[in-house]
Amino acid sequence: MKKIIILVVVLILISIGLVSCFYINNRNKENRLLNQKETSNEVIKDLNEEEDIENESISEDIKNDNDDNKNISNNDVNTSKSNMESNSSSNSNVVNNKKQENKNVTQVKEEKHEPENKPVVQEPTPEPPKKEQTPWESLGISEYDYYNKPMWSWARIDYSVKVYGTLEQTHQACIDDGNKLEDIISFSCDNINSYSGDYLGDMLRVKK
Repeated sequence: MKKIIILVVVLILISIGLVSCFYINNRNKENRLLNQKETSNEVIKDLNEEEDIENESISEDIKNDNDDNKNISNNDVNTSKSNMESNSSSNSNVVNNKKQENKNVTQVKEEKHEPENKPVVQEPTPEPPKKEQTPWESLGISEYDYYNKPMWSWARIDYSVKVYGTLEQTHQACIDDGNKLEDIISFSCDNINSYSGDYLGDMLRVKK
């Protein structure tokens, strides 16, 4: 039992010693950091003071230089102003000439420009000329009937001009035969024409 108590006491002492050492080390580290920070602040302060002094000196030098250059610059301003005016007028002429040249070039390009993809214009297919109907086709008859058949459905050819040769002889033949008839009231000889209007012959019409 005594050994256990002694062992516990030894462990407690050892723990206290370790904690003390750790605490002391932390304190030393903090002190060193504080000392370093103070030293760096002092160094920065000194550097800032030196920089302010140098800036003041440079400002004075610049002021003196500006005073010296002010007189020179006044003379240069007048000279440069006149030069700028002359240069401005010459430059404006050059710019106007270039604008005119560019305008002319653009006009030439526009005149020469042709659309790459021309729309394809399909020309209308010419319609075949309509065939005019012949007179007999419009009447629905043959060409032969148009020239050789009477244009009236009731007409007939009793005396053909093809037999007698002329209209007068054909018509006279019809009249002669009519005069020879007996037991009739009257007769007539009608000229019969074709669809074309040609004389075909006479038709003897008798009234009893």
